[in-house]
Amino acid sequence: MHSRKAKSITGKRNQVGSNVTRVIKPQKTRRIIRRFHHLINKRESICQFLRLNKNLDESNDEKNDKIIRLSIKGDARLSKHYEDGKSQSFNDAMESQLLRLHSLIKNEAKSKNACDLTVMYTLLGYIMNQIDKLGGLETYQIASQNGQLKERGGDTSKLLEKWIRPSFENHSGAMALEIGSLSPENRISRCALFQEVVRIDLEEHEGVIKQDFMERPLPKNENDKFDLISCSLVLNFVKNHRDRGAMCHRMVKFLKPQGYVFIVLPQACVTHSRYCDKTLLQNLLGSIGLTMLHSHQSNKLYYCLYQLQTLLPQPSSFSKRIKVNDGPGLNNFGITL
Repeated sequence: MHSRKAKSITGKRNQVGSNVTRVIKPQKTRRIIRRFHHLINKRESICQFLRLNKNLDESNDEKNDKIIRLSIKGDARLSKHYEDGKSQSFNDAMESQLLRLHSLIKNEAKSKNACDLTVMYTLLGYIMNQIDKLGGLETYQIASQNGQLKERGGDTSKLLEKWIRPSFENHSGAMALEIGSLSPENRISRCALFQEVVRIDLEEHEGVIKQDFMERPLPKNENDKFDLISCSLVLNFVKNHRDRGAMCHRMVKFLKPQGYVFIVLPQACVTHSRYCDKTLLQNLLGSIGLTMLHSHQSNKLYYCLYQLQTLLPQPSSFSKRIKVNDGPGLNNFGITL
């Protein structure tokens, strides 16, 4: 028989029930989100090297595991190394290899020896295990939801409201689209500036529609477009630089003339990346007709608000990644159009 109460992630006891929200302490919330992004980015780099990234589904790790296993079906050696990686608990040696992943991939790309792939599949198995131990996408979403609670000061749309209020206070009938929405209780939904806020995410939540933005039908007319698109902590979760660029292009197609795009990224995407900084991001989005109006950098996040201009965008010169920084410990976040 189950007890009447059960422990939450924090160790506190919550009443058992399907509607009970698991609570994660603020310091653990930040740690989970950082760890999750670290693992996802490393997995994306390995899968891109192994040419598996096109088939991965960020919302379904059971499917991802099957895709990886299928890629090594019939190769007993690679299968063994993948399973060995999955059996590894957290250890410094594996973490050190993940930190040096960029160099490892460069070295393996130059090698003609197929047995070098054992390193990649061992690391891939380790990452899959660590994501599973962390709780997968469900725990990441719970951490993000908890981080957005008002009492924790984590709602990224608070700054958005401040920036757009002068433009929308006397604008009746405005429509907003929130990509990657985690809660109908955040500021964008409660600020009373919009007639309707359409909230979508890869997973269904209360008040949030399950929908992949990249599969959302394109607008048939202006009534299907939005005055504002909020894309908070979403682009950095997209698998690769080309798909991020495709997402930016697609957002423009959903905007009304003079519409706004609000983007939030982890600060490291623009301060600690080989292929992106604030200037490059601004110029890249400018090439598709978006002009930056506001930006703000906190200790952890980078916020920016763009507006769609009526002038035709210039031809893009961002079809390939441009290295803007180099050195150890940098990440590979980037966007190409």
